[in-house]
Amino acid sequence: MSVINQMLKDLEQRQSGSEGAAVYVAPVRQQGWWMLVLTLLCTLALAILGWRTWIYWQQSQRTAQSTVQLTTRLVPASGEQTLPASSAAEVVAVAPAPQVAAASGAVGVDGSIAARASDTADLAPQTLAETPPEDDVIPSDEELQPDLYAELAAEQDAEEAPVPTAPRKPGILKIETVELSEPELAALAERKATTAMAKGQMQEAQDNYYEVLVHDPHNQGAREQLAGLLYGAGRLAEAGQVLEEGLRLDPEQADLRLLLARVAIGGGDRQKALDWLTGYQPDLAANLDYYATWAGLAQELGQPAQASELYVKLLRQQPDQGRWWLGLGVAEDGQGHRQRALDAYRNAQLHGNLGEASTRWLEQRIAQLAP
Repeated sequence: MSVINQMLKDLEQRQSGSEGAAVYVAPVRQQGWWMLVLTLLCTLALAILGWRTWIYWQQSQRTAQSTVQLTTRLVPASGEQTLPASSAAEVVAVAPAPQVAAASGAVGVDGSIAARASDTADLAPQTLAETPPEDDVIPSDEELQPDLYAELAAEQDAEEAPVPTAPRKPGILKIETVELSEPELAALAERKATTAMAKGQMQEAQDNYYEVLVHDPHNQGAREQLAGLLYGAGRLAEAGQVLEEGLRLDPEQADLRLLLARVAIGGGDRQKALDWLTGYQPDLAANLDYYATWAGLAQELGQPAQASELYVKLLRQQPDQGRWWLGLGVAEDGQGHRQRALDAYRNAQLHGNLGEASTRWLEQRIAQLAP
């Protein structure tokens, strides 16, 4: 208990000491600037509210004016039935009073005017009663903005208006005769001939090729095609004539000479065929068939030396051709050169590329010449 009493005493001493001690009081913050800001904001809000109210009032005045104008326009101008009461009163007031000394006709006129005025005055209240008050009329958007709707209507009319089209000129059929040149006529005939051959119409192809040569005699391709068609049809004389005409125009045409030689061979005239070939010596590398036919004709006509010389030229171009070696062997064998002939035969057998009959004959001849 003593301890508790001691603690209570200490507490009382502390409380009594704190009563006389200095106490810190926080200074009061001044709030004057807050009031200033609040006042400015309220003033600004009132100013904005007044400005918007003034704009709204101006728009209301404009709308009221346009409504009055539109209502005035909508009143039907029917004359006597829609005259207001004021105008009737004016008519009555303006009408002159009848004079005592006036004639009966004038009195009748004045009476009729007065009667009409009174009728008009009676009808005026009825017309005004039937006409709705201006406050009840609600104007439409078109009435409030006549300029805008007028522009829109003008644009719509412009879009719907048909676009004027230029008058169409009547068609005129004009036929002109075109003169084709000789090369153009030749090309046209050659196309017709090619088409006819594709269809198997050989006679028509021959006629068109003849027409080609009429317009272009130097067309070697058309001449060779025509000669081939005539040769295939068995018309050897005509084929030879066509080729000879081309050879007269160009004597150095090796292909025409070779075709003439084959036509002569087909006709059985081998000497004439040899004469066509011996008349010109073209380039060897580009005309191997030309020299091979020449060597074969020389061999058949008993000219082995010339044939041997031609086969040697051919072997210099194509040394691996067995047929050239076989031809050389026959040419050497014809001249009595057995060893040369045997060597040529063995080379022909080595390179091969011969027919079955030629191969059997070659084997037999090698067996005969071999020692």
